[in-house]
Amino acid sequence: MDAQVETDFETAVRIYRRLIPLKSISPSSGGEGESKKADEICKILEEMGFPNYDRYNFKDENGFSRPNITLKVGDKQKTLWIISHIDVVPEGPLDLWTRPPFTASVEGGKIYGRGSADNGEGIVSSLLILKNLQRDKMKYNLGLAFVADEETGSKYGIAQLLDAGIFKEEDLVVVPDSGTEDGNVIEVAEKSILWLKVVVNGKQGHASRPDLAINASKLGMMFMLSLEKSLHEKFNASDKTFEYPLSTFSITKHEKNVDNINTIPGKDTFYLDSRILPVYDLDSVMDFIKEEALKFTQSNNVKIEVTPYQKEQAPPNTKTSSEIYTLLSKAVKTVLNKDAVPVGIGGGTCAAFFRRKGINAVVWGISVDDTYHKPDEYVVVDNVVKAAEVEEAMLYA
Repeated sequence: MDAQVETDFETAVRIYRRLIPLKSISPSSGGEGESKKADEICKILEEMGFPNYDRYNFKDENGFSRPNITLKVGDKQKTLWIISHIDVVPEGPLDLWTRPPFTASVEGGKIYGRGSADNGEGIVSSLLILKNLQRDKMKYNLGLAFVADEETGSKYGIAQLLDAGIFKEEDLVVVPDSGTEDGNVIEVAEKSILWLKVVVNGKQGHASRPDLAINASKLGMMFMLSLEKSLHEKFNASDKTFEYPLSTFSITKHEKNVDNINTIPGKDTFYLDSRILPVYDLDSVMDFIKEEALKFTQSNNVKIEVTPYQKEQAPPNTKTSSEIYTLLSKAVKTVLNKDAVPVGIGGGTCAAFFRRKGINAVVWGISVDDTYHKPDEYVVVDNVVKAAEVEEAMLYA
């Protein structure tokens, strides 16, 4: 009797069980990088009969190897690339999770775990295409890329691969890294990204004598709140192309200052994550921030240093008349019976790097709202299977 053929649902669950336990957090976020997960993806490719992948290891500033994997199947003129990232964000406080973050918890058609959606949906749907590949029906080459460092800027990921000349201008690129439950939203534009490190230098002292100290923590909070308010007032344009139509300026990470309660910090470090509408030039935003820092410094007897951590001006939008948008919108209509809707997003993805190189790219997926980067992150397995079907419809045109 023939062995029972594994369903796509079962294959997806099996792959998730192998990948989620392998932490792939950036070293800059306290992790050890993506090597273990990349090793496992390479094993899976070999088991599926595709050993001819290429692996690119780029060394980062911390000495960690940052692996990227590419596979191309076919000998057509153009390649349909599906770009997934293998790094994940940290799990955050464990008491916010109701399930182990690095265990694939399978419950009622859902899989919980860090990276299950972001970007497990892209990774696993890509592998399902390989499982079901019909080479005689392919209208394009199939290109798969599993890249590093997306969550912290892509310096050791897609940016390096683009510089290596792996992709061609006529190639078609889908980045399955955002989406809606209906699967009809296609991202064609992204906001500019400006991440800032703000260091406030005061004077350390005993908590009982604030008159003899300059409280860097207190003044830093005052400055960050004032800056956030001023930025929203100054750069207040609205663009309905984007899911959230305004520029955003979010106070996020805060570094540790002193170890004890009864010491006033003399130095404190804050971070600002800004997603800015393309209508604004980032240099003008930086000039405004530096002016605000100078004014605050002069009036509060404190030194403030503002340094860009990431600065990416938004590239031109992908046109809805482009081949990749047309191809994907037809596949969405065929498989999901939905009319595609073009939007812009605030999140930064690999697509922006392609657009800067003149290669049309879209971001798409069938994703549950509000699960990325959160406790109890999860994916609906049927959505992963359906995403693979849409991508197959593109490949076979």
